[in-house]
Amino acid sequence: MLLLQVLIFNFQFSIVAQREADCLAMGYCDYSLPNCHPSYGSAIYKFNEEGIEYIEEDARLSLSTDYSRAAFSDRHTGELIFASNGWRLVNRSGQVLAHKLYNDDIPHPGGTPDTTNVNNTLGPLFLNDPGDSTKAYLFYGQRRLEDFPGIGFAGLDVLFTYAYLDIPTQSLISKGNTVLNELTLRADAAACRHANGRDWWLIKPGIYEDENYFGLLDPKGVNMEKQTYPGLQHRVQIGHTFTYFNQQGDKMLRFVSLNGELHVFDFDRCSGELSNLVVHDLSDSLGRGTDWNACNISPDGTKFYVRRSPSKGGGTLQYDLETLEYTYITRISTAPQLTPNYKHILLGNSLFTSTGKEYQTLCTIYKPNEPGLACNYVANTDTVINFPNFIAPSCFANFRLGALKGSGCDTIVSGMGEVKVGRVKVYPNPARDVLTVELEQAANYQINIYNALGQRVYFARTAGKSKIIDLSNLPLHSGLLLVEVMNEETRAVLKTKVIYEK
Repeated sequence: MLLLQVLIFNFQFSIVAQREADCLAMGYCDYSLPNCHPSYGSAIYKFNEEGIEYIEEDARLSLSTDYSRAAFSDRHTGELIFASNGWRLVNRSGQVLAHKLYNDDIPHPGGTPDTTNVNNTLGPLFLNDPGDSTKAYLFYGQRRLEDFPGIGFAGLDVLFTYAYLDIPTQSLISKGNTVLNELTLRADAAACRHANGRDWWLIKPGIYEDENYFGLLDPKGVNMEKQTYPGLQHRVQIGHTFTYFNQQGDKMLRFVSLNGELHVFDFDRCSGELSNLVVHDLSDSLGRGTDWNACNISPDGTKFYVRRSPSKGGGTLQYDLETLEYTYITRISTAPQLTPNYKHILLGNSLFTSTGKEYQTLCTIYKPNEPGLACNYVANTDTVINFPNFIAPSCFANFRLGALKGSGCDTIVSGMGEVKVGRVKVYPNPARDVLTVELEQAANYQINIYNALGQRVYFARTAGKSKIIDLSNLPLHSGLLLVEVMNEETRAVLKTKVIYEK
């Protein structure tokens, strides 16, 4: 029997962490209403597997999130820990951990004196640290509007940075840590779980339509590189973009409001590769330019929900990516907000009158994967005090997404060097002509070798304490190898390098 206790413990630990996105922090309200206090007016929407668990009005987070908001919750209870609008950072008790996350030489966007508010869109994004369960990252862009006269609200990010946070003490460790010092499109970062269920793929759009910055957040930190995708025009995109991964993580959708186009990609969670681009031109129905067409996707990624620009009549539409048909869902013209449990779409800013009194409410789309009116739109499902202002959807990643079983990358891998996990090691590292798999005790086991794309290039069943594998005839290139060692009871995937020369 192979004993791989260390590896298996780490993998099980990673998939337990599933509730870090279970709260939305709303920080805006109509101050004319009772119980809505200036500079606070915050509400916390907590979700469980079924839907809204509770709405806490007047949470007093000291955070205005008119356009931009993100929240981070406890992995076990789902209770709020941190909230941010990309400019200010607060914790659950309302303590301001940073009045200004930006570098000191960058003034408040718009120059307004209200440091609780910032006109970013889809700005901040919280992710857990894959290597330390007590730490978290807050990724955010930094804009400097005076560098780009005439661009105005859309802006560009001159830096892409992160703050590093301590979860047990709900405190800030550091801020303004640079990930990218190249110009990128303002805000709009998105993330998807790596196929191992622990790490994160992180993406941020460049200033050109065919460019993205991709990177992997793992226990060593984050590294991002520019990638160019063929099939898209090399043109500047200064309008708003919205980037989403579907619930399964195998689709990435990006709406480019400047061109009125929706780009749909297949996404490989193992390699981080985008493929099979399909472009949907929605400009006839939604308009082109910088109209505020805030949007979101259904959990399965087959439906696109969008706030139609006022110049085209307003309201909320569903666009079916399979039938290419539109359905007018409601006159409510607000940003569709996918819930963190990937069950519903919320629409805010609705009014309900009863016995001569007017109430603010939420509206809910209960079956967002269904086509047309079968999506089950229901008006006025929740009455709220704080103004339910969804000008832009909240940013969050799918923490519930686990390892991709059978992908070849679906298990936590060890570090580089002479790899040891439990009673197994693989050497030499790097390998050239041969690779040795060695056990501390004899056993019956199976060996699979995968390349960096998750493609299996070697398979063998063997017995004993060691196996020498001839690499010379395998379809390999220099780079990483994933070596899977398994029997009926246990399994491990180890990582090593290969230098391959024909």
